[in-house]
Amino acid sequence: MVRAMFGSRPGIRAPVAAGRFYEAEGRRCALQAGELCTTVGGAAVPEALFGALVPHAGWIYSGRTAGIALATLAEHTNARTFVLLGSVHTVDIKEPALDTAEAWATPMGEVAVDAQLRQEMAQLADFSTRDEAHRFEHSLEVQLPLMQTVFGEQLQIVPCLIPPQPEAPDWGRALGEMLRRRPVPTAIIASSDLTHYGPSYGFIPHGAGREGTRWAHETNDRQLLDLIERLDADAALAHALDHHSACGGGAIAATVSACRIMGAQHGYVLQHTDSTQVAAGQIWGETTNSVGYAAVVFG
Repeated sequence: MVRAMFGSRPGIRAPVAAGRFYEAEGRRCALQAGELCTTVGGAAVPEALFGALVPHAGWIYSGRTAGIALATLAEHTNARTFVLLGSVHTVDIKEPALDTAEAWATPMGEVAVDAQLRQEMAQLADFSTRDEAHRFEHSLEVQLPLMQTVFGEQLQIVPCLIPPQPEAPDWGRALGEMLRRRPVPTAIIASSDLTHYGPSYGFIPHGAGREGTRWAHETNDRQLLDLIERLDADAALAHALDHHSACGGGAIAATVSACRIMGAQHGYVLQHTDSTQVAAGQIWGETTNSVGYAAVVFG
């Protein structure tokens, strides 16, 4: 049963983006999530997938792209436990940050945290617990109602924020080695948007306007996605840092390297769009600033 309310009882991480990035009322949230979580016809992906990359803007912009990746992953994995690797927006951290919550609340109910897996991850080099890093971070929260929709009541998570540090690929490799040996099927999901282009983001190497946003999509995003498809975690991280092509370069690099260790041979881009394309033809259309979004699965 979908619950319309979410509480703030001890041990539960309460949502902070509901009502801003996605619907705060339970039934409306579930309805919207169900509409967004669809696969794309004709997408050729391996039978077994090990993870995905999803965007994390408001659902009106990137929800369908995230839904495509998650719905596709759901069709190609037996996993119901997921390590969520998020971008870092609110707190300056230098190492992977876990949290201590027993569950994360959404308008659709609570998503349990796999405490055993989190404890195992906490033993990996450089991983630590920092609840304050998660308190106001939206990059993982916005995925949860979508994941509840496609993975159901058995869904369990371990949220972890990964800063864009040089060690991110190594953090991912260590995580991948651990998950590869784990008897319980577990997959990894990275949350990151792509190029933030325009005066609002202080990034206009090709001018403010359509030519610049086109370059961001067709060249800057595409170069990064080529590296992600090749599972080149180190080069993807370097591109994100040097070319401002992703806000979650650390999460991307860690996920790519982990999935490669777990058996993935390639990344598959299911959809690549941006906020100007989504807004095209709408009264709120924006052409000066853009943010890129991609749905990618790894197998």
